[in-house]
Amino acid sequence: MRVTLLGTGSADGWPNPWCACPSCAWARDTGNARAQTGVLLDDAMLVDLGPDVPRAAARFGVDLGRLRHLVIGHAHPDHLGPEALMWRSWSTVADRPLDVVGPRAVLDAVAAFLTRWERRAPGEAGSPLHPRLALAGSPIRLGGPGPDGGGYLVVPVAAAHGDASVGPAVLYDITAPDGARLLYACDTGPLPAATVEALAGREFDVALVEENNGDRPGFGDHLDLATFTADVGQGSARAEP
Repeated sequence: MRVTLLGTGSADGWPNPWCACPSCAWARDTGNARAQTGVLLDDAMLVDLGPDVPRAAARFGVDLGRLRHLVIGHAHPDHLGPEALMWRSWSTVADRPLDVVGPRAVLDAVAAFLTRWERRAPGEAGSPLHPRLALAGSPIRLGGPGPDGGGYLVVPVAAAHGDASVGPAVLYDITAPDGARLLYACDTGPLPAATVEALAGREFDVALVEENNGDRPGFGDHLDLATFTADVGQGSARAEP
């Protein structure tokens, strides 16, 4: 599994373009800009598609035309910018199949946007986009990077983030064709008990876990330094030796 971090920022990225706090000023002065969170796996799967992510891919020299699967955790606008799928329809890969994986609110948001602007929703006749519903605990099998390789196993698990209007939000346990395993845990507050139980004993090669709030707890359904440490510690304690 090859992992490319296209963005590691929060909803407003970093720096916030309007903010003059020392942190944002330092990031601006040093050119340390971060896009909204987005992760590319093997050039075949993109996890989360905020508005910044396509341009970040271009800056890094990444060709998103090779994507086969788009996987979204929830429908907040920093994780889902359906405009990018319209831009794709203007490109040389417009007719190539693309799985769009996400909870119900994600699929509904994509369908509503593309129906308005393109007069055709994913899954309708002639659309290259194939919607796949992500439900916590229900594995999804997707094709691998090449036509002859093995596939991906994507297992959604419940997040503690937002309400049903944006999801229900999920996190992803992803196993690549080569057997490498990644946990994508953005966005979430302290993990639900069902998710802790579901992940017990699983071993990951890469764990991407949010820590949005720093030393200022209480901002939405996110982790701060204390809850991040507790969640990671809890997972480590329950991992198989």
